[in-house]
Amino acid sequence: KYVIGVMLAIAGFYILYLSRSVIYLLLAAALIAFILRPLVRFLNVRLRFPQGLAVFVAHLIGALVIILAPLVLIPPILNAVNSLLGIDFQSIINNSLDWLESSLIGIKTGGLRILGVNLVLDSVVDPLLGYLQGVSPEFQPELPAYDVLIDSIVSAFTLSYGLAVSLVGSVFAGIVAFAFMLLASIYFSFDGSDFYRSFLDLFPEEQKLEIMKLTQRIRYVWDGFFRGQLALMIIIGFVVWLGLTILGVPGALALGIIAGLFEIIPSLGPILAAVPAILVALISGSNHFDINNFIFALIVVGFYLLVQGIENYYIVPQVFSEAVELHPLVVMAGVLAGASIWGLVGALLAAPIIGTGKEIFQYLHRKMLNKDPFPPPPLREPGVRVSRWESLRTILLRGRSFAESRFNIPAALQERFPGEERNEEELREEGKDE
Repeated sequence: KYVIGVMLAIAGFYILYLSRSVIYLLLAAALIAFILRPLVRFLNVRLRFPQGLAVFVAHLIGALVIILAPLVLIPPILNAVNSLLGIDFQSIINNSLDWLESSLIGIKTGGLRILGVNLVLDSVVDPLLGYLQGVSPEFQPELPAYDVLIDSIVSAFTLSYGLAVSLVGSVFAGIVAFAFMLLASIYFSFDGSDFYRSFLDLFPEEQKLEIMKLTQRIRYVWDGFFRGQLALMIIIGFVVWLGLTILGVPGALALGIIAGLFEIIPSLGPILAAVPAILVALISGSNHFDINNFIFALIVVGFYLLVQGIENYYIVPQVFSEAVELHPLVVMAGVLAGASIWGLVGALLAAPIIGTGKEIFQYLHRKMLNKDPFPPPPLREPGVRVSRWESLRTILLRGRSFAESRFNIPAALQERFPGEERNEEELREEGKDE
């Protein structure tokens, strides 16, 4: 048995290695089916759509969102880019050099007084003044020689032809991959319960209940991550747009959209989203306030730091609740590691992947120590104040219980909140019907 088991494991890993390019597409299709699962459930249960029609409509909506999203998001971003391209950079350079030179002359003549101490900085100021006074702020472009220009044109044509051929092939391959993922996602939505039962059949009968509980906890992680991520993107995008509009930053709508989209990348996304806003503030200044561009850029930096602080200490704990309980340092390290291994997809899905690994590790660790793999949550100490999010969730649970008893919603189709207890009979029914 051990020999056969080892041989089957080696053969399985070898088959996975040979089909690794298709495995990525299948995983992406399973992820799409998982994301569209609440919409399918809503259409099937709430709107009484047949199962096949609900799956088709949900995937049609998902495909339209993927196709139309660039058409909606690109125009405001292009408007912001056009406004940046219309800025007189030469005058900005001249004004910046004049301001720096006048500031250095003021420091040289009057000195710099800090905390009552007059500092003499001639050894630092004199070389900088000499360099600035020798810098010509005017651009003086020169045309290249004739032979160099011809060689550049030929090289550019050859490169453009190669890029065009490569682009056509990439576009065709992308269309085929997208169609395959969409079709595979439809199959996952239809036959997901069959795949789940086949997965459970790999384990002994006495372990199936534990595996059901483990997969349920993993599903909580991914459900909570996607729901929380969507809510976080909307909240941060709106807050950044509103704040930048009040401050008078040009292209506030595009910068708000960028801030919302960059929330997909945990921890590092907000930092990257602040860079274009700071550059816009530094180059173009404010439309509402007459203030130095450098000071205004510092104000924008402070605004993004304030938004980041509110996000980390209030919005994220309230939105994500108990779904992904990970330290920000762990998430940041996971984002960098995922980006180095799987690129952008690894960075985007680092948090739920780490959360899944955490659940599996805790389960295996407790099994090795002969402990309960799924201990009950600790009781709340007397006198501890209940958070507003927990109170809201309790109200939602009670309201849903009333709706379930009123409208007779099947148990296998009911959504569960993180932290709900489910008995063994419910878990077995989920394995059959979900």
